[in-house]
Amino acid sequence: MSIGESIFLLAIAATMGGALTAVFARSIVHAMMGLITALFGIAGLYVYLNNTFLAMMQILIYVGAISILIAFAIMLLGPDSKKYTGFSVPGKLISALAVAAVSVVMFVRFILTNLKGDPHAVYAVTAKDLGRIFTDRLVLPFELISLLLVVAIIGAVMLSISSRNSRGDK
Repeated sequence: MSIGESIFLLAIAATMGGALTAVFARSIVHAMMGLITALFGIAGLYVYLNNTFLAMMQILIYVGAISILIAFAIMLLGPDSKKYTGFSVPGKLISALAVAAVSVVMFVRFILTNLKGDPHAVYAVTAKDLGRIFTDRLVLPFELISLLLVVAIIGAVMLSISSRNSRGDK
Protein backbone atom coordinates (compact mmCIF):
# COMPACT_ATOMS: atom_id res chain seq x y z
CA MET A 1 0.00 0.00 0.00
CA SER A 2 1.43 3.36 -1.03
CA ILE A 3 1.51 6.51 1.07
CA GLY A 4 -1.20 8.06 -1.12
CA GLU A 5 -3.52 5.13 -0.53
CA SER A 6 -2.84 5.32 3.20
CA ILE A 7 -3.70 9.03 3.26
CA PHE A 8 -6.85 8.34 1.26
CA LEU A 9 -7.97 5.59 3.64
CA LEU A 10 -7.19 7.80 6.65
CA ALA A 11 -9.27 10.65 5.20
CA ILE A 12 -12.14 8.26 4.46
CA ALA A 13 -11.95 6.82 7.99
CA ALA A 14 -11.98 10.31 9.53
CA THR A 15 -14.92 11.37 7.37
CA MET A 16 -17.00 8.27 8.03
CA GLY A 17 -16.09 8.05 11.72
CA GLY A 18 -16.89 11.71 12.28
CA ALA A 19 -20.15 11.45 10.37
CA LEU A 20 -21.25 8.40 12.35
CA THR A 21 -20.29 10.13 15.59
CA ALA A 22 -22.27 13.22 14.58
CA VAL A 23 -25.36 11.17 13.81
CA PHE A 24 -25.31 8.70 16.69
CA ALA A 25 -23.87 10.78 19.53
CA ARG A 26 -26.10 11.21 22.57
CA SER A 27 -24.54 14.56 23.47
CA ILE A 28 -24.81 17.61 21.23
CA VAL A 29 -21.21 18.52 22.06
CA HIS A 30 -19.97 15.10 20.93
CA ALA A 31 -22.08 15.42 17.78
CA MET A 32 -20.43 18.75 17.05
CA MET A 33 -16.97 17.22 17.51
CA GLY A 34 -17.94 14.39 15.16
CA LEU A 35 -19.06 16.95 12.58
CA ILE A 36 -15.75 18.79 12.87
CA THR A 37 -13.87 15.50 12.39
CA ALA A 38 -15.96 14.66 9.31
CA LEU A 39 -15.33 18.10 7.82
CA PHE A 40 -11.58 17.74 8.39
CA GLY A 41 -11.76 14.36 6.68
CA ILE A 42 -13.42 15.96 3.65
CA ALA A 43 -10.65 18.56 3.59
CA GLY A 44 -8.17 15.67 3.60
CA LEU A 45 -9.94 14.19 0.58
CA TYR A 46 -9.56 17.50 -1.23
CA VAL A 47 -5.83 17.46 -0.45
CA TYR A 48 -5.63 13.90 -1.77
CA LEU A 49 -7.33 15.07 -4.98
CA ASN A 50 -4.62 17.77 -5.25
CA ASN A 51 -7.07 20.63 -4.80
CA THR A 52 -5.54 22.63 -1.99
CA PHE A 53 -7.78 25.63 -2.68
CA LEU A 54 -10.95 23.68 -1.90
CA ALA A 55 -9.24 22.04 1.08
CA MET A 56 -8.40 25.42 2.57
CA MET A 57 -11.89 26.76 1.86
CA GLN A 58 -13.33 23.64 3.54
CA ILE A 59 -11.24 24.27 6.63
CA LEU A 60 -11.86 28.03 6.74
CA ILE A 61 -15.57 28.04 5.96
CA TYR A 62 -16.94 24.78 7.30
CA VAL A 63 -14.54 23.72 10.02
CA GLY A 64 -13.95 27.28 11.15
CA ALA A 65 -17.05 29.36 10.66
CA ILE A 66 -19.86 26.81 10.72
CA SER A 67 -18.41 24.91 13.68
CA ILE A 68 -18.00 28.16 15.60
CA LEU A 69 -21.61 29.06 14.79
CA ILE A 70 -22.79 25.69 16.11
CA ALA A 71 -20.64 26.12 19.23
CA PHE A 72 -22.20 29.55 19.84
CA ALA A 73 -25.67 28.06 19.44
CA ILE A 74 -24.83 25.35 21.97
CA MET A 75 -23.43 27.94 24.38
CA LEU A 76 -26.47 30.17 24.01
CA LEU A 77 -29.06 27.43 24.36
CA GLY A 78 -27.13 25.16 26.67
CA PRO A 79 -26.26 21.55 25.88
CA ASP A 80 -29.41 20.31 27.64
CA SER A 81 -31.92 22.78 26.18
CA LYS A 82 -34.41 20.13 24.99
CA LYS A 83 -33.85 16.43 24.88
CA TYR A 84 -35.01 14.84 21.66
CA THR A 85 -36.72 11.47 22.10
CA GLY A 86 -36.31 10.18 18.55
CA PHE A 87 -38.16 9.71 15.29
CA SER A 88 -41.24 7.58 15.02
CA VAL A 89 -41.16 4.53 12.74
CA PRO A 90 -43.24 6.21 9.99
CA GLY A 91 -40.96 9.26 10.20
CA LYS A 92 -37.88 7.09 9.73
CA LEU A 93 -39.49 5.30 6.78
CA ILE A 94 -40.52 8.54 5.06
CA SER A 95 -37.06 10.02 5.64
CA ALA A 96 -35.33 6.93 4.26
CA LEU A 97 -37.55 6.91 1.17
CA ALA A 98 -36.95 10.63 0.57
CA VAL A 99 -33.16 10.22 0.84
CA ALA A 100 -33.25 7.17 -1.45
CA ALA A 101 -35.36 9.01 -4.05
CA VAL A 102 -33.10 12.07 -4.07
CA SER A 103 -30.01 9.85 -4.29
CA VAL A 104 -31.40 7.90 -7.25
CA VAL A 105 -32.40 11.08 -9.09
CA MET A 106 -28.97 12.64 -8.54
CA PHE A 107 -27.19 9.44 -9.61
CA VAL A 108 -29.25 9.12 -12.79
CA ARG A 109 -28.69 12.80 -13.62
CA PHE A 110 -24.96 12.42 -13.02
CA ILE A 111 -24.77 9.37 -15.29
CA LEU A 112 -26.82 10.97 -18.06
CA THR A 113 -24.81 14.20 -17.93
CA ASN A 114 -21.47 12.41 -18.08
CA LEU A 115 -22.50 10.13 -20.95
CA LYS A 116 -23.13 13.14 -23.21
CA GLY A 117 -19.71 14.72 -22.81
CA ASP A 118 -16.35 13.79 -24.27
CA PRO A 119 -14.90 11.06 -22.01
CA HIS A 120 -11.34 12.14 -22.74
CA ALA A 121 -11.84 15.86 -22.14
CA VAL A 122 -9.83 17.45 -19.36
CA TYR A 123 -11.40 20.40 -17.61
CA ALA A 124 -8.90 22.68 -15.94
CA VAL A 125 -10.52 25.03 -13.44
CA THR A 126 -8.23 27.43 -11.67
CA ALA A 127 -8.82 29.37 -8.48
CA LYS A 128 -9.18 32.49 -10.64
CA ASP A 129 -12.00 30.85 -12.62
CA LEU A 130 -13.74 29.81 -9.41
CA GLY A 131 -13.41 33.33 -8.04
CA ARG A 132 -14.95 34.80 -11.18
CA ILE A 133 -17.85 32.36 -11.04
CA PHE A 134 -18.47 33.08 -7.37
CA THR A 135 -18.36 36.85 -7.81
CA ASP A 136 -20.30 36.97 -11.10
CA ARG A 137 -23.00 34.32 -11.16
CA LEU A 138 -23.14 33.23 -7.54
CA VAL A 139 -23.23 36.55 -5.69
CA LEU A 140 -26.91 36.24 -4.74
CA PRO A 141 -26.57 32.76 -3.15
CA PHE A 142 -23.58 33.96 -1.11
CA GLU A 143 -25.51 36.96 0.13
CA LEU A 144 -28.52 34.78 0.96
CA ILE A 145 -26.31 32.40 2.94
CA SER A 146 -24.87 35.28 4.94
CA LEU A 147 -28.40 36.55 5.61
CA LEU A 148 -29.42 33.06 6.72
CA LEU A 149 -26.49 32.90 9.15
CA VAL A 150 -27.38 36.28 10.64
CA VAL A 151 -31.01 35.19 11.08
CA ALA A 152 -29.82 31.96 12.73
CA ILE A 153 -27.64 33.87 15.18
CA ILE A 154 -30.47 36.27 16.01
CA GLY A 155 -32.83 33.33 16.47
CA ALA A 156 -30.39 31.59 18.81
CA VAL A 157 -30.04 34.73 20.90
CA MET A 158 -33.82 35.16 21.06
CA LEU A 159 -34.30 31.51 22.08
CA SER A 160 -31.65 31.92 24.74
CA ILE A 161 -33.31 35.04 26.12
CA SER A 162 -36.77 33.45 26.13
CA SER A 163 -35.53 30.25 27.80
CA ARG A 164 -33.73 32.25 30.50
CA ASN A 165 -36.84 34.36 31.10
CA SER A 166 -39.04 31.28 31.40
CA ARG A 167 -36.62 29.73 33.95
CA GLY A 168 -36.46 32.95 35.92
CA ASP A 169 -32.74 33.56 35.34
CA LYS A 170 -31.65 37.15 34.94
